[in-house]
Amino acid sequence: MYGILIFFHLLISVILVLVVLVQQPQKGGMASIMGGSGDSMFGGSGAAPFMAKVTTALAIAFMVTSLSLVLVSARLARPALAPRPTPAQPTPARPAQTQPGPLGD
Repeated sequence: MYGILIFFHLLISVILVLVVLVQQPQKGGMASIMGGSGDSMFGGSGAAPFMAKVTTALAIAFMVTSLSLVLVSARLARPALAPRPTPAQPTPARPAQTQPGPLGD
């Protein structure tokens, strides 16, 4: 379960980075560098509304997978963090008091 969540989290984060880089901020961005205008593929209004929706959906998915990973890792780590019962330790014996010798040591 944890491995699957990490896989989806990494996949979503890579796609989110790519989608943000492809967007056209103020007539610029990677899409204009690569020669893509966006008009022919996404209609007359361009890719801005579509890409904004994709970015929003990916950001929400990123947050959900982040919270899921935190919850799953906390649940997996809980048994390791639980206090272990300590074995009953015997009461330390008092050192034997020595009897003074014949000279009163």
